[in-house]
Amino acid sequence: MTEPADTQPPTWLPDPSHYPEQMTPLSAATWFAAVGHGLHQAMRELRGPFGGFLARTERGWAYEGELAPGWEVDGSRLQAAAVELGERWEADLCPRAHAITAEIESMRPEDPPPEGGQQMLDRLGTLLREQWTIHFLVVIPAQVATEILHDRYIELLGADDPLAPYRLVEGLPNESVEADAALWRLARLAGELGVADDLLSFPEASVRERLALRAAGRRWLHHLDGYLLRFGGRSRWHELSLPREAERPQLTIESVRMFLETGESPRLHAAARDALEADALARAPGLRPILEAAKRAYPLKESHAYHLDYPGLLATREALLGFGRRLFAEDVIDDVDDVWMLTRAELREALAGSGDDVRAIVDERRADLAAGRAEGVRPFLGRQPSDGERHAALEKFYGTQSAVSGGAVRGTAASPGVGEGTARIVSHPDDFARVRAGDVLIAATTTPAWTPLFPSLAALVTDTGGILSHAAVIAREYGIPAVVGAVSATAVIPDGSRVRVDGDTGLVTLVGP
Repeated sequence: MTEPADTQPPTWLPDPSHYPEQMTPLSAATWFAAVGHGLHQAMRELRGPFGGFLARTERGWAYEGELAPGWEVDGSRLQAAAVELGERWEADLCPRAHAITAEIESMRPEDPPPEGGQQMLDRLGTLLREQWTIHFLVVIPAQVATEILHDRYIELLGADDPLAPYRLVEGLPNESVEADAALWRLARLAGELGVADDLLSFPEASVRERLALRAAGRRWLHHLDGYLLRFGGRSRWHELSLPREAERPQLTIESVRMFLETGESPRLHAAARDALEADALARAPGLRPILEAAKRAYPLKESHAYHLDYPGLLATREALLGFGRRLFAEDVIDDVDDVWMLTRAELREALAGSGDDVRAIVDERRADLAAGRAEGVRPFLGRQPSDGERHAALEKFYGTQSAVSGGAVRGTAASPGVGEGTARIVSHPDDFARVRAGDVLIAATTTPAWTPLFPSLAALVTDTGGILSHAAVIAREYGIPAVVGAVSATAVIPDGSRVRVDGDTGLVTLVGP
């Protein structure tokens, strides 16, 4: 693989839609670096119009330095990849993603001698870079396929409703929807087995211990374990130091509780989509070829994470913790989790018993992260950024943030309808336990791991994102009013206040304390 050019970008920007919190040094040096590398390599293969980015952190905050394409841009190549994505995913990309994860899962960092341990760490880095190249060979063409459909729809049918083209591919089955349905089945089973009261009454930290005391509870836990085997790689963010649901099923338990409280199963608007498709094709038969391609590509915007991101990062986390256990056993660090405070190069040296005093590095890094947490993320590093237009495939994902105006929060109208409820700010892991059915969820951004909360919400507001962001897409699929790109919503809307979210106008207003 060709590495990005050595030239450093003049400007580095944060991306709160993907990295709203600090990263540990090891996560940044492994996963975040692989993300930047993967985007660059995928765009090189696809001859895309942007070159990806170099990854950098300062005091734990992530910044991206944009790279110019080092190749001749060929729009037809990217369009062809978008149209052919469904076939390539099944034949090539998905099987390779599974093979990468299986190889990482087979690693035993505690076993080999020092040189073998270093080689294993190097191999892990190689696999991660390939994994995240595949990630972008999926998500960018999937986004482009959606835009080709959008443009063809407008050409043939006009643009009375800006969301109409996207409704033709929303409501299709995907892995996030299946995960939510599996949680609903767990909630229903809890009622059938008579353990619903335990789930509703005991805190997440002790509910599994409580359920293990009864045969019915153990039966339910058996089914929970089956769910976690398939979907347990999910986590609040991709940061590798965070436990996954397979380790601590906090979001899983809270989601089951919400289903128990509402008694309602998650429902998609599939029937409405089918009717819209029949109408659109009756009026414009020429739309069919790209619609069929987009219907195969669009669900991969969600589903890829369950074959690539979540299982791959869970395996990577386990491998890196294995290196941590090795250093702990060798009395190099005081705690296994101290390994997250090292860069990949420092970990490599520590495996050979060389390098600087590792304990001193750990102490220094923890102090640096604490100082960065107090300081906050900077608007940019390096040269003042210039205004520029993003490619359409990115602009509708990232969106344009709006400001607070006249005492109200305004953002991008992302999912129609009006919802009213108690504002629940979710910015920390324990905040999930405070979300109740009928609340308005307010967060910096969301990931597929958050989707179990969606069916029970009155509405959704995010600081970041555009009409094709994760939050916007899933909100529309569940028929939840949503406003995205409402900058500072998490800071200016009081937690516990009553708010009204207008998904048609993009306005979020306080209606009560």
